[in-house]
Amino acid sequence: MTKMRWEIPITIVLLCLGIMLSLQFQAQTRIASDLTLQRSETLIAMVRGLSEKRQKLDLEIIDLRNQLNSQLESSRDEETLLDSINLEMGKLQIVNGTTAVKGTGLTITVEEYMPIIYTDLINIINELWNAGAEAISLNEHRITSHSTISVAEDVFSDSTFNIFMTINHEKLEYPLVIKAIGHPSNLEKGLTLPGGIMDNLALFNAFPEITKLEELEIPAIKKPSTYYFMNEYKPS
Repeated sequence: MTKMRWEIPITIVLLCLGIMLSLQFQAQTRIASDLTLQRSETLIAMVRGLSEKRQKLDLEIIDLRNQLNSQLESSRDEETLLDSINLEMGKLQIVNGTTAVKGTGLTITVEEYMPIIYTDLINIINELWNAGAEAISLNEHRITSHSTISVAEDVFSDSTFNIFMTINHEKLEYPLVIKAIGHPSNLEKGLTLPGGIMDNLALFNAFPEITKLEELEIPAIKKPSTYYFMNEYKPS
């Protein structure tokens, strides 16, 4: 019984002591978190630390912004280069005749009764190029640097023969229709200059019909060129 009387007061004292320590710890925590209760030196150190952290963050933001601008600029340069390459490829496709094209232009029609030879066709086409034509065809054959306009002949069993004009080794049938895409007025002026190709043909009673068109379509080449002796160069 005596032992129990001694333990109860001790337990109460320890309990009170624990409560007091807990209250004191909470009070110190509130004091530490309350800036108004901090010393001036502590507040100055805290401000300096926060200022340094802010400066570091500002520098990081500037660096990241510079990296982003650099990436965007690089991306724009790549897009510009790609657009330039695609534009050049489009021009090469038109020059090589590998793609069909549309645009304003004119047609020159030659009937069978007109005394025209293959060199006259070549001269008409060259005049159209000189006048600014962007694409030309003859009887739906696209004219390129590989096109050939010439003559051939059929020899019959009775020793008679028939001479006819050809394009790319195919016989040309009448009427001969030359299509040219470009500025219609400029193309017409190039053909009808005094002393030009049309005046020369008129001397032989050949009067090809010139028709301006707001929309004209010229097909792509029927068979791409084949290179037998050319290989891609690869530097060592």
